[in-house]
Amino acid sequence: MVRKWRFNRYVAGGVLAAVCLLGGVFFSLDDGEAEDVKPQSVLSVSTRRAVVSEQQQGLHLTGTVEGLTSAIISSRYSGTVESLTVENGQQVQAGTPLLRTDSQELANNVRMAENGVHKATVSHDNIAVNLQRQQSLYETGATSRQNLDAAQTQWATSRTEMDDAAANLAIAQKRLADATVTSPVTGVVANKNVTLGQMVSAGTQLMTVEQIDAVYVTVQVEQQDIDKVQIGKDATVKVDTYKDKTFAGKVAVINPVAGRDNRLFMVKIRVENPGFELMPGMFAEVLLADEEAKPVLTVPRSAMTSRKGQNYVFVVSDEGKAQQVSVEPGALYDENLEIKSGLSEGALVITDNLDKLKDGDMVNAYGGEK
Repeated sequence: MVRKWRFNRYVAGGVLAAVCLLGGVFFSLDDGEAEDVKPQSVLSVSTRRAVVSEQQQGLHLTGTVEGLTSAIISSRYSGTVESLTVENGQQVQAGTPLLRTDSQELANNVRMAENGVHKATVSHDNIAVNLQRQQSLYETGATSRQNLDAAQTQWATSRTEMDDAAANLAIAQKRLADATVTSPVTGVVANKNVTLGQMVSAGTQLMTVEQIDAVYVTVQVEQQDIDKVQIGKDATVKVDTYKDKTFAGKVAVINPVAGRDNRLFMVKIRVENPGFELMPGMFAEVLLADEEAKPVLTVPRSAMTSRKGQNYVFVVSDEGKAQQVSVEPGALYDENLEIKSGLSEGALVITDNLDKLKDGDMVNAYGGEK
């Protein structure tokens, strides 16, 4: 009886311990779940209203500025550069000396050629005198026809030798002149790749001279739009360097053959550039405008984001949440982007922190709202 009572007491104690242990586990789990619950953070964002405004219609294109002429400068002959008179960015006139290769040997060749001309001239003059004497003797019967013919042949030969000497002199003078390399156009020195004392090879490019008092802006036009482009059509050009300035131009060149790879037509717009503000290599935005402006729904270009090939903007809902909206973008107007579909006028779009947003996030809109 006592043994049974002790056994029951041990069983009751074990059950009680198990209950306490499970209770502690549940209590611990409840505490852990409570600690994991955190309030949702609110991201501060800038916003702007989608607005409808009158915008000039036409082809909006991007292109690259090129010099009207890019003259490649090289030496006609191999030699050592003994004079270098220009630097990158320096403005030069047509005919301005740019560099000179060693010319001492060439100058010596000129002097030798000049001596050859003098020698040939003296010889020819003497032979001419002898010819006149032979003619006089022949007329009086004092010499034979054979002697007269020989004198005439000698005179003709000396005349040829004198012409050859003059040609050799002209060649030597030309080579000496070519040792001084001059600019073929008025423009700006660029891409200089030569130093004083350097040995250069004939035909190697040493620099370029970019004619940029007028420039071309080269753009690519799709085939469905090429009928809207005509020679002489007015164009407006903008570059990021001068955000508040536009440059007037006209279509000057239309390549009649589309590119084999991209099927686009190359078009060149000529822009007068007397102040050299437009520099080769700059990116440019071009508008080939129609006559009439039309109402267009726009948002700041900074409001656009792309994910997985789709274009989106985030709008602020009535509940203060970021709502991701799929849109179809259109033309770019300065800092504003046309929205063709997917958005209504007056929508409050988010313009910053787009990389930190997800659909449904709580946001705090501030500043910049219009």
